[in-house]
Amino acid sequence: MRLFVLTLVLSTLMGASAWSAQAPKKKTAILVDKKTNTLILSEYEDGEYKVVKKFHTTLGQVEGDKEDEGDLKTPEGIYTFKSRLTPPTLKAKFGCMAYYVSFPNAYDDLAGHKGSNIMLHATNEPDRLNKNYDSLGCVVVRNEELKEIEPYVRLGLTPILIFPELTDVYMHPGKDEALKSFFDSWVKSWETKSLDDYISHYHSDFSAQGMTKEKWKAYKSALNSRYTSIEIGPEDVLFYRHPKYSMITFTQNYRSKLKGGGWGHRSRGTKILYIAEEGGKPKIIAETYTTLMW
Repeated sequence: MRLFVLTLVLSTLMGASAWSAQAPKKKTAILVDKKTNTLILSEYEDGEYKVVKKFHTTLGQVEGDKEDEGDLKTPEGIYTFKSRLTPPTLKAKFGCMAYYVSFPNAYDDLAGHKGSNIMLHATNEPDRLNKNYDSLGCVVVRNEELKEIEPYVRLGLTPILIFPELTDVYMHPGKDEALKSFFDSWVKSWETKSLDDYISHYHSDFSAQGMTKEKWKAYKSALNSRYTSIEIGPEDVLFYRHPKYSMITFTQNYRSKLKGGGWGHRSRGTKILYIAEEGGKPKIIAETYTTLMW
């Protein structure tokens, strides 16, 4: 099932390595091509990935997409980094640094994919990088290489996209007019309180906050009856595509007004929409939201 993910992320990046000391602050993405064992540090500019530098990477000992705990496979999909560890907290075998990857994500949960402790990490055994498949499912680079990558990673924001094969079609995600049109249509239907049109953007297997599609519709219907107006105010919208799903990131500035004239609800946060193709059309199959400070 082909998926698109609409995800919401604010990202800036800080360049501080010797080879990019003068680099301006830009949004970045890390791309992993499993077919060629290549990790690509890229800048996301004008809807396209611009290659900054490439690194050889060692991947899981078993080829294919990760589905179960302990299957020794590297997951395929779009993730962010949850945390960063360094010695002495970090075990010596992981080298100078490790970033935990957000696997499994909301899509993996729906697909039944399981596992834990997937990382982008270094190693205290440089010879491991002479092999293509020598990890337990993680993405591995040399110590000095991860130190080069480090200034460009923002926890929870910088995405890492892991592809079975990275082809040119996925290098221009912000140019996907169909995906952009779908997102704009979804926002418009929400802001105009067009409930039937709004819910038509959702997959029959949709699940979020413990609600099915029907419960989600009832929940939104109740909110629509309370509010005279709703504003979403998306900012920093970024699109990411993948053979399984794609990801668009944006900041949601939600404001609603009550029938009495007062404010109903105001919030600012990061939203992730996972969208699966159903009947030949993109449909939201899951979504997540994280509140940001005003």
